Amino acid sequence: MEKSYIWSIYNRVSHILTIILFGVCYLLADYEDNLSYHAIAGYLLGVVFLLRIIWGFIGSRYSRFRDFNFDGKDLKEYLLSPLSETKEYAGHNPASSYAIIAMMVLVFLSIFTGTLAFGIQEGQGLFSSLYSDGENHFFKDVHEIFVNLFLIIIGIHIAGALMDKYIKKGDAIDSMITGYKKLSQNENVRMNILQKLYIILAAAAFLYCVYYLGFTENIFIA
Repeated sequence: MEKSYIWSIYNRVSHILTIILFGVCYLLADYEDNLSYHAIAGYLLGVVFLLRIIWGFIGSRYSRFRDFNFDGKDLKEYLLSPLSETKEYAGHNPASSYAIIAMMVLVFLSIFTGTLAFGIQEGQGLFSSLYSDGENHFFKDVHEIFVNLFLIIIGIHIAGALMDKYIKKGDAIDSMITGYKKLSQNENVRMNILQKLYIILAAAAFLYCVYYLGFTENIFIA
């Protein structure tokens, strides 16, 4: 077995940010006094996923959507063999490939409906012009449905990762921390200058959004 560098710093940091921001969003959702902070965390989560989508087209090899595994046969084998070894996957296995796409769709729908609800009910945010005295709860209810679906996918994803680590003795969780996986052959990825430049620009864009959303009032003016 060889130790191969699979996940770049970009993948690992965006993964951690997703966990933190979703956790903040979820914990603050029921506190009216902290609704603005809930919205800020939601917007930032959207930024992380938007940047991740771009990375899915220009990023390092196993980060790209074209290297995801959507083969139905492989998915069936992976899901029906929870207690045994399956085919080796340097990048995303079939289950995580589908899970990531599902999470991206649900994040978009959650943020879009949440932003609509924030504008219609609170008169704040990108859709503040749609304010209607806070009586329309439709988008809030739909928002909660998408968030709960997202939470279910996260739960399945976590269960799969724990199964990989403690039952199959894999290193999917460890690799998302260190970037390295143990594989039968060397699969090291190297980033080109464009990818390195994108990481710098993505970090700058995210930090600017943190400043703009966290330290200005512009986004919340009705």
